[in-house]
Amino acid sequence: MAAVIPLCPGFLTIFLLCVAAQQADGSVSVGASLTATSNAKPWLSRSGEFAFGFQQLQGNNIFLLSIWYDEIPDKTIIWYPKDGPMVPRGSKVALIDGRGLVLTDPQGREVWTSVSSSDYIAYGLMNDTGNFVLVGRDSSTIIWDSFGNPADTMLPTQILAKGEKINSKTSRTNFSTGRFQLRLLEKGNLVLNTIDRFSGEASSDPYYDSQTDDDSNSTNSGEKVVFDETGYLYILKRNGQRFDLTPKYAVPSGEYYHRATLDSDGVFTQYYYPKNPKRNTSWEVVWLVPTNICQTGKGCGLNNVCTLDGNRPKCECPQGFSLLEPSYPNGDCDPDFVPSCDAGYVEEQFDLTELNNIDWPGSDYASIYPSNVESCKISCLKDCFCAVAIYRDSQCWKKQLPLSNGRKDPSKLVKAFLKFRKRDHRPEY
Repeated sequence: MAAVIPLCPGFLTIFLLCVAAQQADGSVSVGASLTATSNAKPWLSRSGEFAFGFQQLQGNNIFLLSIWYDEIPDKTIIWYPKDGPMVPRGSKVALIDGRGLVLTDPQGREVWTSVSSSDYIAYGLMNDTGNFVLVGRDSSTIIWDSFGNPADTMLPTQILAKGEKINSKTSRTNFSTGRFQLRLLEKGNLVLNTIDRFSGEASSDPYYDSQTDDDSNSTNSGEKVVFDETGYLYILKRNGQRFDLTPKYAVPSGEYYHRATLDSDGVFTQYYYPKNPKRNTSWEVVWLVPTNICQTGKGCGLNNVCTLDGNRPKCECPQGFSLLEPSYPNGDCDPDFVPSCDAGYVEEQFDLTELNNIDWPGSDYASIYPSNVESCKISCLKDCFCAVAIYRDSQCWKKQLPLSNGRKDPSKLVKAFLKFRKRDHRPEY
C-alpha cells in the first residue's frame, strides 16, 4: 500500500491564497483550463458580476462556452463563440500561449479557438464590463477580446465599428447563427438584414436603416455605434455629433444592468435589469427596432405567416404546411403539396382552403381586376401554376411557391385561398 505523504499546512495556505488572489482580480493564468461539467466553477470578474465558462443548456449533457451575468437568477448569456458550437460534457477550454482560448471536445479534437496568431500571451482577464480579454506579454497590447468578436449582444462601453456586425442565434436554446444580422455599413448606416441560409451573406434589402449616411458630406455619416456607460446607445458621426438610438430619458436611473441584443426573432432590443432586485423580476425593454417586424415582411421564413404579439413576431405555418425545422418556429414552412403542371392536371382533383386576413405580398405572378371571390377561386383552380390566390378590394392575385413576406393582420380584409389535393390531409391552422 502506497504511503500517504501529508501536505505541508503552510504550503497549502500559500497556494490557496495565490489562487484566490488570481481569481479576485479576474485574471486567468496561461495554462489554466475549465472542463464542461455540471458543477464546474467559471472564471469570474473582479466584481463577480460576469462569468466566463460553460453553461449547461436546459439540464442536458450539452454545454455552451459563454460569458454571462452571474448575479442574476437566469444567468443571461451575453457572449459565445461564432456559430455557438454546443459541446458535450467533458469538453475543455484552455488558455494556451501562442494559441489563445482553445476549445476541445472530450476526444481532444479542436472545436474553436480565439486566436490563430503566434502572439505571446501574458494572461487572460474577465473584466467587470463583461469583456474577456487576452493580454500580450508587454501587458499593454490586447491580442483578442470578446467585445471585438461579438455574438448577439452589445454591452455598455462596447463599440461597433464600421464593417462590424452581430448575428442573432437560431432560437432561444440554439446558439448557431440565425436568420438576422445587425451591421454598420461603410457608408455609416446601421442596418438590420436577413441572412441567406446557404451562403451566410446578408441580403441587400434591410428591414431597418438608421439613414445616417450623407453622400454629399461624409463628415455627417456614422462612424461607430457606441453603447456608453450610462446605458445609452447611439451612432457617433465623423463630425462628433450623436444620432441617438436609445430615446432620451428612456434609461431608468439607479443601479441597473444593460444589454442590447439582436434576438432570434430579428428584433434588436435594449433591456435593463435591476442589480439589487427587491422581488422576482425579469429583463425590461427600453427600446427596440423595428416596432412591427411583421409589417416589414422579414419576421418569418418562407411560406410562414407572421402575427404581431405585443412587439414580438409570432410565426405559424398555414394549413397545408409544416415547419421545415420543427425546433425553429420562425423558419421556413414546407408545403404538403406543390402545384405542378405535369400532364394529367385535372382541376376536379383539387380544392381551396380559405384563410382570413393573411397575405404574402410580392409573391404573385398574375393579377385579375376586376374580380370577385368566386372568379378568383375558379381561376386558381384551373391554373396549374397557382398555389395560392389572394382576394381583396375586387382584385385577385395568383401566387406561386415559395411564398415570402407572410403576415396576418386582422385589420386587413383579405381572403387567402390555398390549393390542396383532395386526398391530402389538411392540418388545422
